[in-house]
Amino acid sequence: MIVSLQNLANLREKFANKTIVLGTGTFDLFHYEHLRYISDAKKLGDVLFIAVKDNQCASLKGLNRPIIDEKQRIAIVDSIRYVDYSFLVNYSTNMEILPFDNEYQKQWLKIFEKVFQNLKPDIFFYEINPTLQTARDRAFKKYEINGVSRERTAIISTTKIINYIKNKF
Repeated sequence: MIVSLQNLANLREKFANKTIVLGTGTFDLFHYEHLRYISDAKKLGDVLFIAVKDNQCASLKGLNRPIIDEKQRIAIVDSIRYVDYSFLVNYSTNMEILPFDNEYQKQWLKIFEKVFQNLKPDIFFYEINPTLQTARDRAFKKYEINGVSRERTAIISTTKIINYIKNKF
C-alpha cells in the first residue's frame, strides 16, 4: 500500500509489537537485483516498508535520471508481494541533520533523516557504500536502528542496463 511520509508515525504505532524493516532505492528500470533486494529485506522482519526516491532524489544519480517517473516506479515497487508499504522520499533542503563528513552523506541524511524520525524502523536494510557508512552509523545510533548490510552485486544494475543500451544502439 502506498502511503505518505506523514503517515509513517501512525503506522509505527500500529505495528509497535512487530519488527519493522526499511529498505530503500530508486528502482529505476526495475530488474532482478531490485527484486532480490526487496525479497531479502522482507526476510528480516514482519512489516516491510520501501522508501522510493522521488524524481528529485533520483536526479542526484546523474544526467537524464530517472528514466522512469516516480509514480510509475512506486507503483511497480508497491505491486511486489514482499512490500507491505511503500512511500516516496524527497530531498529536504531545509532540515537540520546529523553531522556529516562529505556532500554525499549530507544528501543521504537530507533524504532519510525525516523517515527515521517518523517511522523509527527496527532494521534498515542497505547495500554497502563506504562513503555513506559514517552517516549511517550516526543515524542508526541516534534512532536506535539495527543496520543490516548486503554487498552490492555487480551482476546487473540500472547503470549497466543504460550503458548497454547506449553502446548497443
